[in-house]
Amino acid sequence: MQAISKGNNHGRRAMTVLGLALLALVASGRLVAQSPSDANQAGFELSDDWVLEVDGVGDSGAKIYSSSQSRAILVMRSDGGAPVLIWPRSRVVETLNLMGVANRGEGFVEILKNPVLATHGPFEVVGTTVVLRIDGSELHLKPKPALVGLYDAAGMLDNSKVYARRADAYQPVAETLAKLKSVPGNVRVRVFFGSWCPACSQMVPRILNVAGNLNETNLNFEFYGLPKGFQGEPEATRYNISSVPTGVVFVDEKEVGRLAGNDWRSPESALWKLLGS
Repeated sequence: MQAISKGNNHGRRAMTVLGLALLALVASGRLVAQSPSDANQAGFELSDDWVLEVDGVGDSGAKIYSSSQSRAILVMRSDGGAPVLIWPRSRVVETLNLMGVANRGEGFVEILKNPVLATHGPFEVVGTTVVLRIDGSELHLKPKPALVGLYDAAGMLDNSKVYARRADAYQPVAETLAKLKSVPGNVRVRVFFGSWCPACSQMVPRILNVAGNLNETNLNFEFYGLPKGFQGEPEATRYNISSVPTGVVFVDEKEVGRLAGNDWRSPESALWKLLGS
């Protein structure tokens, strides 16, 4: 699970823009960047980590994908502009033929062989913004602002395509859901998360699925987003939150337990363990 983030220096924030998972491989020397013309590049998964601006105007319809397999980032503009492929190690930027990007469904795309239209100068990193200059346009790739504060399940799904897709893919234990539907008392589950946290991205969608299945029961779910480096944040301090995701479970406003660690593998089972008696 993701513990409190410490340190916020300029260099680390710039690395975060391109994804810690990719640049960790760069730093280790194990990353060998291939040109997409060498072979098909698979495993590009829709990401919620960035937002795109084109010539100063936000592109809310843009789709940004990252691939730990290909060690690259793909930017799909909504204005019909050519897809942009970013190679973090070499800082090379390539524009691709749109027909060279194949939709594989479920939030994944694949780059087919020989799709490159042009190779452009290296990108720049200004603060936490990746700056790309392509065919007379300036593209800014910025970290998506963290979700901070209180959200209901619907708000979480509206704010994150990745959370929504992963929530839909999760298969909770049906028998356990049936048991939870009959739990007495007023149950409130507050999930503390960080939209910047990789573990949250994997685990929180599971309890979003559970919340949807228990929508008309005595169980109420709420989600509280924390910023990076949340030490001292009032709600984190009030509830003594040291890592995310953490679920605090109340019955009639009295805390009865928490969801943490391996509980997130099957949050419905962990809830039944706390509430079933």
